[in-house]
Amino acid sequence: MQLPSGLEPMTPSTADALATERGKASFDVQEMREFIVSSDVRKKLAKVEKVLTAEPETFGVRDVPFMSRQERMDHALRMGARLIQLMREGQLTDDEITMADTVLDTNGPFGLHRAMFIPTLQNQATAEQQALFLAPALRYEILGCYAQTEIGHGSNVQGLETTCTYVPETDEFEVHTPSIRASKWWIGSLGVTATHAMVMAQLVVGGKNYGPNPVVVPIRSVDTHAPLPGVTVGDLGPKFGFNAMDNGFLLLDHVRVPRINLMQRYINVSRDGKVSRPANVDPKVAYGTMVFVRTHIVSNMSLTLAKATTIAVRYASMRRQFSGKADKRTAGGESPVLDYGMVQRRLIPLVAKNYAMFATSQAFLAHYHECMAAMDGGDFAPLKELHATACGLKRWTSDAAVYGIDTCRHVCGGHGFSQFSGLNDFFGNAYPNIIWEGDNYVLAQQTARFLIAQVRALRSSKPPAENQTAAYLRKHLVRGRSDASAPPPSSFAGRSADALAADPAAQLDLLGFRAAALASDLVDQMDDAGQSWNRSLVAMQKLSDAHSDYIVASYFRRHLATLPPASPLLPVLNKLAALLFLHTLVQHSSDLFRLPSSAAFTPAQVSQLESSLALLIEDVREQAVPLVDSFGLSDLHLNSALARSDGRIYEDYIKWAMEDPLNRDSSGPAIRAEWFEKYYKPVLHANNNNQQQKQKQKQLPAGKARL
Repeated sequence: MQLPSGLEPMTPSTADALATERGKASFDVQEMREFIVSSDVRKKLAKVEKVLTAEPETFGVRDVPFMSRQERMDHALRMGARLIQLMREGQLTDDEITMADTVLDTNGPFGLHRAMFIPTLQNQATAEQQALFLAPALRYEILGCYAQTEIGHGSNVQGLETTCTYVPETDEFEVHTPSIRASKWWIGSLGVTATHAMVMAQLVVGGKNYGPNPVVVPIRSVDTHAPLPGVTVGDLGPKFGFNAMDNGFLLLDHVRVPRINLMQRYINVSRDGKVSRPANVDPKVAYGTMVFVRTHIVSNMSLTLAKATTIAVRYASMRRQFSGKADKRTAGGESPVLDYGMVQRRLIPLVAKNYAMFATSQAFLAHYHECMAAMDGGDFAPLKELHATACGLKRWTSDAAVYGIDTCRHVCGGHGFSQFSGLNDFFGNAYPNIIWEGDNYVLAQQTARFLIAQVRALRSSKPPAENQTAAYLRKHLVRGRSDASAPPPSSFAGRSADALAADPAAQLDLLGFRAAALASDLVDQMDDAGQSWNRSLVAMQKLSDAHSDYIVASYFRRHLATLPPASPLLPVLNKLAALLFLHTLVQHSSDLFRLPSSAAFTPAQVSQLESSLALLIEDVREQAVPLVDSFGLSDLHLNSALARSDGRIYEDYIKWAMEDPLNRDSSGPAIRAEWFEKYYKPVLHANNNNQQQKQKQKQLPAGKARL
């Protein structure tokens, strides 16, 4: 199939439109990329994309939209096996393979081996256990998964029903699925891939339950890949997204494993059945893998949203619709979609969020490693705050990314519905981030629970904790309470929206004051008015988000403060930070009305915030394309007809459609001919066939016709 010859060139062309947008840059795009995207991520991306583009026959993803689920899994396995081979040859590291998965958006069956099985062994196994399990896992001589979720229990880890019972007579643990409800479910890399499962099960020793703990259970033979005795395992089938991953189910029928298979870095079961823990160990350290994964979700969401914002902003800058409807007159007739206020209002705040997420991912990952180093040294004090912040930021960043992708799909209009937009499979693959490793609504409770405990500590004689959360609570509460009679912080009280937008310290004070007031009010309702936990859940969602709004803004401002005052990057970055601040306040304006009376905003002040936000969005729109270009995502990474870096979007769009098997010269004619004979012809010629049959009946002798 070929395009007709003699088609007129588009005027203005989409390529010219994109070049015009890039010409508006007020900063150096490469310099911005080096600031906002960590050097580690940049280096990995550069190396990985060089490897991937060198082998298009293996790592090509252009045909994925045309594949069945089985074909997608086969394609992902082929790519995954080749990446492991490259690692063994010394061309890639394990971390770089994970980055390759991100670029390819395959989420293949080897993923959970790297993402959860190996980290659990690294963090919770003893040296002896690491020699036994981690060493072969790193060599891919065994393939693992992390089996926590059950068909009847997800967020409630304490309620898991799978048991791991010590049998002193044989020095073994017996791992058992007591009911259908205890079936392990949704476990990535389990359906057809894993040879070993890290099973979270209730540890029972001498009749006493010690809570959920991880234990390694072999489930398939490494020689034949057949399920081992007592193991029932399989694939869950097609899903909304993530269909190259073999999410699976697992039932264990009194399966015995050696005592050494229980992860024993933080809990020990001796040969004679005595249970002990190292001094000062928080039992929740067994959930360390979840904190690790949530931390990396926070890091990954910045790249996830960057793909969507890059596609949508580029496309909206090249797509033209209607003449004279936008405020700006555009040469060449129709206006770029990005010039329309409703498109700007949906996209530009997402770009600001995206920049804040990149800064947050770097800062929080560093915070995580600091806390892990402290715990390695026996100091478990940071664990609760780390867990609470990880829960809040996982919710904040994954909500921003997943719902942001959907917004970007909508902004792209009808073409956003096409698989060639790069946004549909991508949305389905990203969607689980708001559910797995803790449903976001449940995670908000974890963050709120920690904040409630901090406020209660401030109200009692207990010494307050030393962490970033307690610091802003101490600053803005008087003995743990909002004081309506106290003068509000002068940094923001009574100031105009424009003044607030220009003052980073005032922004952090207001966001911290808002979160502290919500925390104090919730504790008042629960402790003084007797409000139940269940009736407090809606307020907990708001509190968690307000806390995360403050943490994200704080991390963003800290990152900007590393630039010299005269940096040419600062003007637009300060606008992005101010835009995110104003957008947060406008989105949650009811919180401003409910601040303690001396600090409460008036309707006029909120109206002023809305006006300032609208003007700032229009201002930042002029830099939108250079800002997303600074993310540095390649055409391979975007995999979108709507966002080609050369701007030739319509040419690639129609070319991609012609690559559909229905349209290919090698397959299309035969498929269409078969369908014509089987379906179209009987429909199209039904009346003719009936008439011909009647005519034949008329031509038969009278006796035969009657027969």
